[in-house]
Amino acid sequence: MIARADLAAASPALVRRRPRPDRRASERGGIARLLARCDFPWTLAVLVLASLATAAAFASPHLADALRADGRIVHGQPWRAITGPLVHVTWGHLLRDLTLVAIAGVGYEAPLRSRRALLFGAGLVVPALVVLAAGDARWYCGVSGLSHALLAAALCHELVRRRGGAWLIVFALGVLAVLKPIYELVTGAPAFPMALGAGVAQAPLAHVAGVVIGIACGLTARRMPPR
Repeated sequence: MIARADLAAASPALVRRRPRPDRRASERGGIARLLARCDFPWTLAVLVLASLATAAAFASPHLADALRADGRIVHGQPWRAITGPLVHVTWGHLLRDLTLVAIAGVGYEAPLRSRRALLFGAGLVVPALVVLAAGDARWYCGVSGLSHALLAAALCHELVRRRGGAWLIVFALGVLAVLKPIYELVTGAPAFPMALGAGVAQAPLAHVAGVVIGIACGLTARRMPPR
């Protein structure tokens, strides 16, 4: 019998070292597979970007001013229409907005993907522009307009698909979703008050704009099977 060491010395070609697995490549592959299975990437992007933008605004007044959505949008600084809504005035404000975005986005981004770009793009930007154009505020922040757009689109999607008793439930929820921002707009009082700090108030017009966008996208989205 030849010992393993003797065998290696006698014939090095007979002993092959097993290749070591590339852990980094394996980790990258795992992350890539995980992202490939994520069917709500736009929702995830909003959650991450809003958190980063809000943290940056809290950390630096200069960054907060650079991100703010205000009248400078029409004076050569159009990016503010995108960055402004991502900023929030308190952590509670951020948490509530992102919770609503996550509830609707995680569940319905994939079924509504034929209108995804319009839904997210318009839902993020248009409410801010409408509020500023109407003169309701000097500056705008928060993704409540987008959250209303996503919730309205999700309800419209279900309204088209459901039948019988389920349809009646969805219809009732849809009516409430429409009446809420209308009530806020008429009374000037939020349906669910939230302390946002001195001189800061909710913008009902943004919620109305979001609901209109959501209804349009939800009713016109192609009924696509999940991937």
